Amino acid sequence: MNVEAPLFLLGLLPADLAIALEQRGIRCSPGEARQVLSRVISEGASDPTPRREPRRALVEALRRETTWQRLEVLERVPDEDGKSVRYLFRSPDGALSEAVRIGLHKPDHYTVCLSSQVGCAMGCAFCATGRLGLSRNLAPWEIVAAFLTVRDEARDGVGGRVSGAVFMGQGEPFHNYDAVIQAARILSDPAGGRVAKENITISTVGLVPQIRRFTKERQPYKLIISLTSTVAERRQYLLPVAGRTDLAELVAAIRDYSEVAQDRTTVAWVVLGGVNTGEDEVEGLRTLLGELPLRVNLIDVNEARPDGFRRASVTELKSFMDRLQVLGVPLVRRYSVGQDQNSACGMLAACRTLSSTG
Repeated sequence: MNVEAPLFLLGLLPADLAIALEQRGIRCSPGEARQVLSRVISEGASDPTPRREPRRALVEALRRETTWQRLEVLERVPDEDGKSVRYLFRSPDGALSEAVRIGLHKPDHYTVCLSSQVGCAMGCAFCATGRLGLSRNLAPWEIVAAFLTVRDEARDGVGGRVSGAVFMGQGEPFHNYDAVIQAARILSDPAGGRVAKENITISTVGLVPQIRRFTKERQPYKLIISLTSTVAERRQYLLPVAGRTDLAELVAAIRDYSEVAQDRTTVAWVVLGGVNTGEDEVEGLRTLLGELPLRVNLIDVNEARPDGFRRASVTELKSFMDRLQVLGVPLVRRYSVGQDQNSACGMLAACRTLSSTG
């Protein structure tokens, strides 16, 4: 007996749902599909039944053919100030992933940092998730489910509003390109998360083919490219997968993206004390990227580490920033949340995984 797997509503756009149901011999108009997904995604309802004149046959089909399940929440770890909360989720197969509710400057406004994979294959030397290796990609519905739980708890618990999403959690988003783009489309759809496209950001360690695909497709979401070093040998060590690509190829991809996006390209720089704050890095930025319209996000490395990396001292960081400002590049400081509770990026899943295997 051939039983089809259920359709995961949280991973579908209205057109996807209408087509999938039609393929199963179930009539569902575009309008009905929008109503169904508005119920379970936009409203976060526990029942997909359309509000307006639902057809009994459609309701029965939805209950028989679809699922709108969420992920199990294993942990919630708030920051000391209570503005940010890190979530550890468990999927039906037991896989662990994370998301973070991050407080914005505007009171009671938040963005959600989302994971794209269970673990990560990039092996970045300073990253907790990199030590896990890659277990599997997250499906679009899992990514959306994490967003919805964080959004709903912010709304119902503190009366807050989630107005953005960033793909900067576990995993390399462009290593799971199709699922991440599908999730971003759902989050920005009127029947989905209703997040403005310009408030969705996707980060990559610098996978050139995917950057070029993103550019060619003219995706409307913002892009952040993790650079972290302009010295070829150092970048190869710090970001092994991305470091295999010649820096000139990456710069060419960044240049083409900037021309299409008609905006500054944001470059992320994880600041590693005594490693990538020297004059050679400033000169590398000047030589490689000096003519490009950039903004640089400076990200503090997590403090408690077993790998020998450390945060830059106040003096070292100020000196680095002063030299960068001479280049005329806008600088943005970004801080990692949850470090005191072992809940910074990748740490919740890493601690859980290591404790269960050790």
